[in-house]
Amino acid sequence: MRRLARLASTMRELLEQNDLVHSVSYRPREFWPGLKGRTIAFVDGGVANIELPSAAPIGIRVGSYLVRPGDETDQRERFNIELSLVDDLYSENGVLYDSDFLDIAKLRDAARMASETSVAYRLAQSVECPDMIILHGPLVNPVAPYGLEDFPPFGSAACRAFLADGSWTGSDQDRQFVSLYLELLKRLRDTGVAVVGAVERSIGKDPVVIRRLLNHLQDQRVMRREDVKSILDEIIVYGLNDASLLDVVLQEGEYVSPIPVMRQGPENKWPEEWKQWIRDYPNALTTYLKPSELVMPFRIEAFENIKDFVNVLDLILHTSRLLPSYGFPVGLDIVDRFAKIPAWMSRSVKGQHQVVLLQKALANGDPRVLAFAKRVLAARGRDWLFRPSV
Repeated sequence: MRRLARLASTMRELLEQNDLVHSVSYRPREFWPGLKGRTIAFVDGGVANIELPSAAPIGIRVGSYLVRPGDETDQRERFNIELSLVDDLYSENGVLYDSDFLDIAKLRDAARMASETSVAYRLAQSVECPDMIILHGPLVNPVAPYGLEDFPPFGSAACRAFLADGSWTGSDQDRQFVSLYLELLKRLRDTGVAVVGAVERSIGKDPVVIRRLLNHLQDQRVMRREDVKSILDEIIVYGLNDASLLDVVLQEGEYVSPIPVMRQGPENKWPEEWKQWIRDYPNALTTYLKPSELVMPFRIEAFENIKDFVNVLDLILHTSRLLPSYGFPVGLDIVDRFAKIPAWMSRSVKGQHQVVLLQKALANGDPRVLAFAKRVLAARGRDWLFRPSV
């Protein structure tokens, strides 16, 4: 605690002396009437929990919650499932997943990130384009973990759905997640709409934003290299990340100056085949905002070409304080509950997978294949390994 207090005092002094800490005031009576007539969109995705061998265990939907503060008509709020994709994401045939890639979690993550960015892009180019779009999670995700040699490409139909372009044709390389996600981010950035990502929990140990701020001060010759290294070493030794340290540094309503951050990690960990694509990924203009004294600050990301970033932060502050003992944009909590795929729906999707599996087994005609399908359909928990129960 003594070390944390000393580090926090040092960081606070550095931020104040170099005009790197700012604040937005909480003034609901004045703020909300000023938003009348504007539309804010909140976007989040849900993933079905499907555990079934031999079929593509992918079921994703992305929901949007659009709200117009001050509008007292029935058009004030609108919920919609903007994108719903099941099973055919990684298959040209649109039936079964036909690759040997076994890391299902990575397949789900890649599909979810592409889906959420796709929905933000659809909303940004729609006729009734929102004034602001807020995503639940990072705006720019690290992609190196998905550039593995045997990572399967998306199917053409899924790519056309993501890009909202029915005539799009691309090669296997264009349909890989690293290249497709880059295309989606570029298209979203070029719309010029204010799009941000709000990250509720910062679980990483690396103090990315603090390191970037200290490096900025070193580049400006405000700090010596030795002092920067000493502070960073101490932060890392004590296991502090951006959120935990800035929780002590920042006061209610304060945020650090937004600074561009390359979120793709060290280049030596990039897949060799995708290095040229990863270099083209946009930086995330990043800040941390502490909405009130009782909650930890959370990360907010935007594109570098965003206009009126302060106004977006003002909105996020006020939506984070709409409920007592809560400190995150409440619109994201609403859309999270709306888009979440409940257990009964996951079971229904799994049931459809089972029907397709059995149909294929019957059509094959091989008794061994049919016996395998029966074992898969009858499996409960760990009994497929014939393990004894307690």
